[in-house]
Amino acid sequence: MKARVKETGEIVEVEYLFDDGTAFVNGKCLKGYVKVSKLDFFSDFEDKEKWQQVRIRAAIAAMQGILSNEEEVGYACSEATYKENEKHTIPKAVVRFAIACADALVAELKKKGGNDEK
Repeated sequence: MKARVKETGEIVEVEYLFDDGTAFVNGKCLKGYVKVSKLDFFSDFEDKEKWQQVRIRAAIAAMQGILSNEEEVGYACSEATYKENEKHTIPKAVVRFAIACADALVAELKKKGGNDEK
């Protein structure tokens, strides 16, 4: 299995896992025993990257939908929250609404494991 070394970012092949919490790895720069806590196994960070891509695509799609309808733009602007003394703009409102929609979609998909479960 492959893993990324947290300190260097190097991708290594994990040859053996041991009960003492170490692994024997083989990479270009690193070859030898490493604590498992120093590694990110592919399944962990691939999953994070996958969901980040889903979030980005969902936000883009939401923005397209919001901007295609003047009433939705108005709704996004009416529901936007701003920090004190922050300039109120339509783009900020639309972006925040689109991200909120994307985050809600990702949260629901994660609850269902990303499958078509009901």
